[in-house]
Amino acid sequence: MDGVQGIQSVEIGFSVLEVLAASGGSMSLGDVARGADMSLSQARRYLVSLVRCGLAMQDPSTGLYDLGSRALQIGLVALARVEAVDLAAAALKELLARIRQGGTLAVWGEEGPTVVRWFRGAGLGVTSMGLGTIFPIFSSASGLVFLTYMKEEFTRKRLVQEKGARFVSSPEGRAAIESVKLSVRRDGYGWLKGHFVQDIRGAAAPVFDSQGELVAVLAIAGNDDGHSAKNDPAVRALVDAAAQVSKQLGFVPGDVPVKGGKR
Repeated sequence: MDGVQGIQSVEIGFSVLEVLAASGGSMSLGDVARGADMSLSQARRYLVSLVRCGLAMQDPSTGLYDLGSRALQIGLVALARVEAVDLAAAALKELLARIRQGGTLAVWGEEGPTVVRWFRGAGLGVTSMGLGTIFPIFSSASGLVFLTYMKEEFTRKRLVQEKGARFVSSPEGRAAIESVKLSVRRDGYGWLKGHFVQDIRGAAAPVFDSQGELVAVLAIAGNDDGHSAKNDPAVRALVDAAAQVSKQLGFVPGDVPVKGGKR
């Protein structure tokens, strides 16, 4: 994103966080200011905002500053997501080698279901899909899984963009959405054919973390052979692979999120 204008104050604030992170312990205001190469008053203003956000903390007895609990939380979440992506990518690659199909690994990004791994399979030919591709949420197998398990506050905007506010708010639209969610929860996967890529059928299965949150979606894609998903051994293998990754991440089977939260 070089060349794109950003918000300088955010970048400066992050430099203060970097100083705190690199210190190995609590720091005085003067030490933070020197480490971030700024004046005492400027450092104080940034620290006040960071403390208010929970990204930094100040010991009331000593006045020293350190990283806050929210910084730790963000770091742990980021670490968990990296682990999830690595484990899921390895499982998907092994699966695709066995079933000889193409596949994707997607996570939820700012614009919706985003491809972070893409493996081309035999017989798929040339497609425009690649890293960074944004799947539609209502007309792709991966999108259906995200629609089912992500909180509505995340998925609604994407749904409105694709289907229109009238559809999303109408009784018919709400019924169609709930029908999709019920189907995915019942079967353990999302499945569509000829929607995202013509003559290609896709199936997608969820990966959950130890908190029961959806962290990634594994998907396979192959030529439509006319078979139903329930009779497709590749789909069952996909579901099993996703379940194994979830188990590695500490997910307990049966603790399935409903509407993006835990039961």
